[in-house]
Amino acid sequence: MILEWLEYLKTQGNQTAKDWGYLYQNVSLKFRSRRCAKSWQSHINAAHQLIREHLEKLQPKTVMIIGSGLLLEIPIQDLMNKVEKIYLVDLVHAKEIRKLAAKNKKIELIERDISSLLDVLKQGLGSFQLKTLPWNKLPAWDLPPVDWVISANLMSQIPLMISERLPMSPEAYVKFAKSVRDQHIERLLEQAPQVLLFADFETHYIDREGQRIKTEDYQVNLKSLKYDREWLWEISPFGETSRDYKIEMLVKAYWKF
Repeated sequence: MILEWLEYLKTQGNQTAKDWGYLYQNVSLKFRSRRCAKSWQSHINAAHQLIREHLEKLQPKTVMIIGSGLLLEIPIQDLMNKVEKIYLVDLVHAKEIRKLAAKNKKIELIERDISSLLDVLKQGLGSFQLKTLPWNKLPAWDLPPVDWVISANLMSQIPLMISERLPMSPEAYVKFAKSVRDQHIERLLEQAPQVLLFADFETHYIDREGQRIKTEDYQVNLKSLKYDREWLWEISPFGETSRDYKIEMLVKAYWKF
């Protein structure tokens, strides 16, 4: 915890990122990725293979990564070797990512709240009510046009991070989460003519006997996106979240060319 706190102090982020916990999440993810490196490797390999295959087919000149994070799932060297410009979009960029961008003119960092909700919600809406959110008037992403956009966000986390600091009833959360995810897909399709999305669509809780004790799924309107492939990601091995169960995510990939 001390090391995480020191890392937190060294990580740059605006006040919105701090207030909503995204800066701490970035640091926490870095340390978790180290603890769970063995369990995460097959997921990382699958994501890299997916992107490399699509990169070879599309041969884009400009690429944007929405939810670039720590670039764990992004074969950044392959992208740098084959494209002219790479935009990394996230609310927080770790110091390692900032160093990488400083050394490579092809990379540009953009700080952006992709939910477009944080500043609106921060202004205060009184008791949370889904109907009070101005979905049609939310700030646009306002991002540069590109040939190819990749979304590497966890579908479960985009609304969850907000709900953790804006408590709502389970019923309200289900509707809110779906609206957030649907908006993400809509804006993704507007951002570029070629789109690649890979994200979690189910979470499985599995006990030591190998029995699935709980499943959570995330509904989203995928519109014109087409199914590509799927794989399992052991995101939380035994002992990380609980001694009694591990957590797997079903990751699915979709595209539009």
